[in-house]
Amino acid sequence: MEEKDMKAIRSTLRQESLNIIQVFTQLKKMNLQHDDIEERIAPNIHQSAKKMLRHKTLQLSMEFTSLGHEYNQLTRQINDEERKKIDIDQHRYLQQTILELEYKMLEKALELKKIENRKVPDTPIEANLIEHGLFGAGSHSKAVMKKKYPSGMVQQTRTGFRHLFYQNANGVFLGTFDVRVLAGLTKLYFEKGMNQQFSFQFNELVHAMDTEPSGRVYLDLYDSLLNLSRTQIIMEEYYLPGNKVRQRTILYHPIDTLEFILREGEEPGKERAASVSFHSFINRSLQAGNLHHMNVVLFNDFHKPITKLLYVNMINSCAQNITSFHVDTLSQHLNLQTENRSLVVSGIIEAFQELQQMDVIDSYEIVYGPKKSIQYINFVPGDLLQLQNKFPIQINSDEEIKEPLQLFLINNKDQQPI
Repeated sequence: MEEKDMKAIRSTLRQESLNIIQVFTQLKKMNLQHDDIEERIAPNIHQSAKKMLRHKTLQLSMEFTSLGHEYNQLTRQINDEERKKIDIDQHRYLQQTILELEYKMLEKALELKKIENRKVPDTPIEANLIEHGLFGAGSHSKAVMKKKYPSGMVQQTRTGFRHLFYQNANGVFLGTFDVRVLAGLTKLYFEKGMNQQFSFQFNELVHAMDTEPSGRVYLDLYDSLLNLSRTQIIMEEYYLPGNKVRQRTILYHPIDTLEFILREGEEPGKERAASVSFHSFINRSLQAGNLHHMNVVLFNDFHKPITKLLYVNMINSCAQNITSFHVDTLSQHLNLQTENRSLVVSGIIEAFQELQQMDVIDSYEIVYGPKKSIQYINFVPGDLLQLQNKFPIQINSDEEIKEPLQLFLINNKDQQPI
């Protein structure tokens, strides 16, 4: 998939550069200065860069580095041949200009990405679900899940930051797409008046998830809603603001009811509207303000599932001034499905690296234990995590530019202090 995405980036760049090169050539024939030409094609570069925003920052950065190396290598060769007074084919000058245009498009795209990722976090998600690790970054293929859970019923006790009993009648683990769906539902819950039960059309949910609508996305939404509704959990340390103790819940569905609404012209199983109700545990918690806000644009931009869930958990931990994770506890919390500890730790470290590259954390420190095994990872919250507690001026990524040139019930036993 990554190789396919990289080819798509290069293909878009080449098409856009071939469009702009025609404008560039016409301007050059007018004997304009280089700075004047750059100023005139800047709106075209901006418009082309916006077409790259569907790609992830990490992929754009990799292509930016690769393209810069290619451009510099060609430029050195041309400069060397010019010094030696060797005749240079005009096609090579054209190739150099095209690479320069592509480089500038990527540079602008990364700049716009940074602006998008600095949007004020406005997508809410209930805090208990984060703390108890409802969503995981690891899973198995459908074939492996069927073999491992032949009855179709998945049952699991997770011992992460908070203990959770997880049960799913659809034979799946909830993952990062389900995080987006539930966060989108929570956003609609507030937009529609904080009623425990509410109805919505799929395009409303897609908008709340900051996702482009498509047939594939609608099918994934349908499946995710089913998976969420067929998930039951027991939270061992449920917290409601105002209570002095954390409490153990009964087994319950976070999405208590789900009804697909069949509209005219639709077939059963292909509905594009639904009605849901949150369980009273979730409803009460949201009503009490026990939630965090995430930047769903930034969440979508992360490359690795582990990075996505680490980001959400860091929002929660930083709210409690926790900036250190025990690696084994973290791997349990993220439900990483492998018994190879070195692979798990490598994946977690790669996620911390991505978070640092994306300015979510400023730095991280690995703490070793016996036999030089990694025990803890400490981190310093970065700019994008600190935005959680601030209300900065929102920057509009579509700032005005010149027109481009054309050519719950509570069980009181097992109570624990907060």
